[in-house]
Amino acid sequence: MASPQCCANPPTLNPAGGEGKVVDSFGGIKAYVSGAAESKAAVVLVSDVYGFEAPNLRKIADKVASSGYFVVVPDFLHGDPFVPENTERPIQVWIKEHGADKGFEEAKPVIAALKEKGVSSVGAAGYCWGAKVVVELAKAHEIQAAVMCHPSFVTVDDIKEVKCPIAILGAEIDRMSPPEVVKQFEQVLSSKSGIGHFVKIFPGVEHGWTVRYKNEDAAAVKSAEEALADMIDCCSACAQQHHNGQTSASERRHRCSIASSHCWENPPALDPAGGGGDDVNDFGGQKAYVAGSAGSKAAIVLVSDAFAPNLRKIANRVALSGYFVVVPDFLHGDPYQPDNPNNPGMWLQSHNPKEASEVAKPVIAALKEKGASFIGAAGYCWGAMSQIQSSSMVDCTLLAMLCGKVIDKQQMPRHLVPEATRTRLSYPFPELILTSRLEGCRLVGLFSLVW
Repeated sequence: MASPQCCANPPTLNPAGGEGKVVDSFGGIKAYVSGAAESKAAVVLVSDVYGFEAPNLRKIADKVASSGYFVVVPDFLHGDPFVPENTERPIQVWIKEHGADKGFEEAKPVIAALKEKGVSSVGAAGYCWGAKVVVELAKAHEIQAAVMCHPSFVTVDDIKEVKCPIAILGAEIDRMSPPEVVKQFEQVLSSKSGIGHFVKIFPGVEHGWTVRYKNEDAAAVKSAEEALADMIDCCSACAQQHHNGQTSASERRHRCSIASSHCWENPPALDPAGGGGDDVNDFGGQKAYVAGSAGSKAAIVLVSDAFAPNLRKIANRVALSGYFVVVPDFLHGDPYQPDNPNNPGMWLQSHNPKEASEVAKPVIAALKEKGASFIGAAGYCWGAMSQIQSSSMVDCTLLAMLCGKVIDKQQMPRHLVPEATRTRLSYPFPELILTSRLEGCRLVGLFSLVW
């Protein structure tokens, strides 16, 4: 049964809105399209009960298109969106005439038309009613990535059958998919081997917030934009995975999990000349910042987040405790630029943490060659995954978030971590996911316990 929340805050529909255009037939159905028609990556947006003329939905389509996608918003409601003022046709009656199963069947020729025009990767995002259509596509393996925003009519059994990476963006205030149900979805996905997933519950927002917000409500707009960024990032990561071919199960999960807008917040002002240590052009084949006594038998490798090696205060602080500290430039002078029109997902395509783990091997070898008998590593956000990949080469691996933000089970699920790493950290740490602020002094204390 549909909830009144499904119909709250109806938009003022505009058939002429958006920067794209309306075509009479795309895969046999009227649709709004936006973006480069020659793009090899496409996203299908499936509306809520108010249909494809909703202004905010078209804004979303245009923003997704600006990230390099060809976007299609089919009119699965065939010009018959729900009208709240029509008391003779309440939502309970309207929904019987617009089943998601029908939308699922009509989506197939749309996807076929995309493939016929050369698209190699198709993602789909559904809102409320549209989320049910998207989950059916994900169950049938019709798409390469799925995103559900405040889903309606989606069940745990649906989630069990999902066959592609999926992101679920839920609302704190939602009677159709309350937080406890969304968490059940996450539990099911966590138990599915090889299915990447990203699950997030937005605080203080209600069902429908991503497409039915008021432009004058700054907080609502910010939450909607954050959800859009999460959606684009997940689609980008999955599109790149599909382009590169089959990858490992852990990497598929990682690529969907790392695509959070939190990764790109509060960018630092980089200072290549900062710190009390030295910049060296070659340490294990990498440009690096080094600090501390070169004769120390204990060494720490710090791996930056997406904004490059701006960890020099931490490095200096750790060095004061007797460690030789190396901060390699695994980004090769190319940190993420927030003002770059390319989205974070595109940046991740050329900065794979798994590749960084390979580059880390000669750095660790160089430390051993100079006499280090204990090597620890700390990774921040992006750097945390590269340290997971490198964990077998070092004596202790700590995973941290920049600015004291710790990794929680939503940002980096515990099942992503290799068993060997968990075993190594079982003493003195009962959990890999640390719950204390990991500043320089805290890092020193934790490494010292192991050393």
